[in-house]
Amino acid sequence: MTWTEALREKISGAFYNHGLRCASCPIPIILFTGLCVLACCYPLLKLPLPGTGPVEYTTPVKDYGQPPPFPAQQQGEPSERPDWYSGAPVAYIQQVLVKATVSPWPKSFLAVDVFRSPLAQVFQLVEEIRNHALRDG
Repeated sequence: MTWTEALREKISGAFYNHGLRCASCPIPIILFTGLCVLACCYPLLKLPLPGTGPVEYTTPVKDYGQPPPFPAQQQGEPSERPDWYSGAPVAYIQQVLVKATVSPWPKSFLAVDVFRSPLAQVFQLVEEIRNHALRDG
């Protein structure tokens, strides 16, 4: 008997034993499988549903005033202020997207050479953002 035939026999024996175990106690196997499926699907509950995009709410940088704790509004009427906004901003977020292409792409370019030029522009942009200062004027 060759090693491939022996391996095939061991694999078929393992599947046979697994089938016997599943047939002898089906309820615990079904419950365990169901729990595994639910555990694997749990992260899907955190995905945003269609139509629930990000909410953007801006506050003035200068002359900031604390919002009233309970805005005067009718029941069911949409408020200008989102529910999650409760006080002064903790941080300001700025997002800058940089898209770059390499055209034409000569055959002599390596992948490292192609990414080096666009990344150099990004590092210059990051340095400009870090050195930016708000001036009163």
